[in-house]
Amino acid sequence: MNAPAAFKATYSDWRLVKTRGVVQVIFEVPLADSNDAYEILGGMPNASNEKWFGIAAIKVHQPQEVPESRQDDPQSTDPDGDRRIWRDVQPSAQAAMRCDQAPFWAFLREEHKSRVMNKDDAATAVRKICGVNSRAHFNTNHAARVQWNQLDQQFQAWQLRERVGV
Repeated sequence: MNAPAAFKATYSDWRLVKTRGVVQVIFEVPLADSNDAYEILGGMPNASNEKWFGIAAIKVHQPQEVPESRQDDPQSTDPDGDRRIWRDVQPSAQAAMRCDQAPFWAFLREEHKSRVMNKDDAATAVRKICGVNSRAHFNTNHAARVQWNQLDQQFQAWQLRERVGV
């Protein structure tokens, strides 16, 4: 059996050490995994025998970032084909994309008792629920943006419940 060569940890902090001209990068390991990390690192640090390690990001799949189909895709595609992360998309564009999705229409019907049958109905319902007369207000009006974010989070939670059958 091969011994593990890596362990998971979360990036938690960094600290500048001016006297040594370095930055300490601090990662946290769950207590249950600490023995594995200790073994992989070779025990306690030894200043006379430095060891170098590679650190790589691990793509953690969260419901918001893992589409099951294009309709549920929380990422968007730019006209030039570049992919963007959902949270990097302008709120007005997020709302427009959601309003194109049939599952979002079902959410609005079920959770908000809206009569949504198409993307125009969805856009009207979103504006009404969020108290704006244009989705563009999500980009400039903090209260409207908060309302939109809450509505989108409700949709994501609803969608997750629908998938797992809760």
